Amino acid sequence: MKQLFALLVIAVTMAACSSLPDHPQKSERMPSIVPDYIGVTIPAGIAPLNFYVDEDGADRVDVIVKGDKGGELHSNGDYADFDIDEWNTLLTQNIGDSLNVIVTVRSNGTWTEYKPFTIYVSNDSLGEWGVTYRLIPPGYETYGTMGLYQRDLATFEETPIIENKDVGGNCMNCHTPNRTQPNLWTFHVRGEHGATVVGHDGQIDILTPRNEELGGSMVYPYWHPSGQFIAFSTNQTHQNFYQLANHRVEVYDDKSDIIIYRPQTREILLDSIVATAELLENYPTFSPDGKWLYFCSAQRVDSIWKQYRDVKYNICRVSFDPTTGQLGRSIETIVNACSMGKSANMPRLSYDRRYLLYTLSDYGCFPIWHSEADLWMMDLTTGDTWPLDNANSNDAESFHNWSLNSRWIVFTSRRDDGLYTQLYFAHIDEQGKASKPFRLPQRNPKEYDAETIYSFNTPDFASKPIDLQKANIHQRLTSKERINTTLKRVLETKL
Repeated sequence: MKQLFALLVIAVTMAACSSLPDHPQKSERMPSIVPDYIGVTIPAGIAPLNFYVDEDGADRVDVIVKGDKGGELHSNGDYADFDIDEWNTLLTQNIGDSLNVIVTVRSNGTWTEYKPFTIYVSNDSLGEWGVTYRLIPPGYETYGTMGLYQRDLATFEETPIIENKDVGGNCMNCHTPNRTQPNLWTFHVRGEHGATVVGHDGQIDILTPRNEELGGSMVYPYWHPSGQFIAFSTNQTHQNFYQLANHRVEVYDDKSDIIIYRPQTREILLDSIVATAELLENYPTFSPDGKWLYFCSAQRVDSIWKQYRDVKYNICRVSFDPTTGQLGRSIETIVNACSMGKSANMPRLSYDRRYLLYTLSDYGCFPIWHSEADLWMMDLTTGDTWPLDNANSNDAESFHNWSLNSRWIVFTSRRDDGLYTQLYFAHIDEQGKASKPFRLPQRNPKEYDAETIYSFNTPDFASKPIDLQKANIHQRLTSKERINTTLKRVLETKL
């Protein structure tokens, strides 16, 4: 009898400690998975959506993924970890249909099978090799290692474009390609080795960080589709830092204008139509056909550091002549956010010229730390505008860009913890509506969430990787080599 009892104890113990589910309890609720991939829409070719389960006592996760058109994956371990090749095969097999995911979790020796959920595989391809972005600690007060990076979206491979340790520890920002292409790009380096770096026509120009006659740096760039022009803002920016959990940093401009730079001639056009004393102009963006320059505009206030909450931006546009680089003489308001008591920023037009994507917040031009900041969409044909409810969260959404096929967007969001900005992707359908977004996949998301100390900034899609190592960019930036720009003023007034 004692021997039988001992055998029963051993059997129960082995069942409890088994790494595979054994007669699991059924639950009618969804599993608490991180990242939250429940019900998301993804493109074929995206890296595996690995996840972990945030449940007390959970020490083993068993996951089965079945495609509606066939195919099956199985993962069993500390977290859901799918083979890249098998994952890609399953997604390709189920384009236009769904994946059904069954998650079973062992917690305190007991297995629980949760309610299955679905992942949709879109008919629309991503059409991009990867993404580029800046990584920086989230506080902005201080920073150590930071840089510009690129990530292959089909895998987990991340490589540096350039890191600040290569240029004396200086801050750098805003790697901006032209229409996701790697042959036309620009970024800015601050500090001792300051420069505006422009890659164009098979060469790399290291420009002086600021034109003394202009009086400011070249900020927030956007390429003309021809590659012959880059629109920049030039800003006098200030920052305030706070100890409030929901208001840590405030960034605002005391002065800002729009300028047009021509890489071939190294000439800056400063036109009074977008460089006024009474207005703050910011975030320039060319239309996909190259005939319009969109930008944000706000009325200046007497004391910006006291009245920064009163500064609210509209989105405007002015015609642009791609043959001469000249701007029109009339400004048109496209998004009148001020009439809503709001501020609109970061205009980005879909490459198919159908939609305008922008950020709406309560005030100011830097909504990254504004928890109320949401993504909004405008139909450029009808003028209708609406919030992207499926993509938005209770925290800040900002810094967004389109894929070249105008079916996917990438943006930053603080929805996970209110501190770090993470990269999210959403599908945009024919009506301009967004799917539930998914977070940039990580090979080991549990380890990543526990150890990451960086926020993502200024993401954009990339059709191919960029390689600056062969260009000796590091040596050139730490040298005294700089190219001066010339300034041309256009002083006509608005009609």
